[in-house]
Amino acid sequence: MKILSIVIVSILTVIVLIAGNLYWRNHTNINHFTSVSSKEKPVSTDELITKTAHWPKQAQSDFKQALKDGKTYKIAIVGSKAMGTTKKGWAHDLKQALLHTYGDHVSVSLFPYDVNSDQFIADNLYKKVAEAQPNLVLFEPFILNDNGAVDPENAHQDLLTAVDAWKDAVVIIQPSYPLYQATNYPDQVAQLKTFVKKQKLVYLDHWQNWPDTNSTALKNDLKFENGEQAGPNAKGNAIWYHYVRNYFIAN
Repeated sequence: MKILSIVIVSILTVIVLIAGNLYWRNHTNINHFTSVSSKEKPVSTDELITKTAHWPKQAQSDFKQALKDGKTYKIAIVGSKAMGTTKKGWAHDLKQALLHTYGDHVSVSLFPYDVNSDQFIADNLYKKVAEAQPNLVLFEPFILNDNGAVDPENAHQDLLTAVDAWKDAVVIIQPSYPLYQATNYPDQVAQLKTFVKKQKLVYLDHWQNWPDTNSTALKNDLKFENGEQAGPNAKGNAIWYHYVRNYFIAN
């Protein structure tokens, strides 16, 4: 009887060991993890692609391909000092929002310059942007700095020179911030908008989120230095930021 008990215990022990080994092998098999990963990855990718719903079709396609290839999609934000710095301003806030949403699937570079469009070209600053090899460029073409300094036709040609240098990227154009009771500037912005659309480029009209240029309410969104309008204040930066943020990150 004692021997039979020993035999039964031994058999049960072997069965438990075999079953445990099979269970362990099944749950550590690389195919097991691959199948789980393959089920989860498309969901994440689809969510990211959905966030690009407002982007130009080419940009959406390029981003989708970058995800498929496991490559980083490069975004460059280029413009005047009105965009802020690498540490503050609407461009900085947009960069943080993009990185938070798209993670390491994107990289975002800021190129703020205190120049007009002629200087941007003459100083080869546009080539510095090209060297970053961006897939998408959000460009404020120094239109406010050009006001009274560069003829609109020259400014438009400067814009085309830059766009041609960034030919491998999707380029999106936007104006600078509005001015209170300006005279020529609004007309120049209107000309820019018409020109950009004629060139079949995308134009982001964030002015529609600001008060009218003749409304005293606009003064509450601008900062003044020595009585002169010197840029958007915190409230103005928020207006600008929320417009571009909602464009680049669809809800």
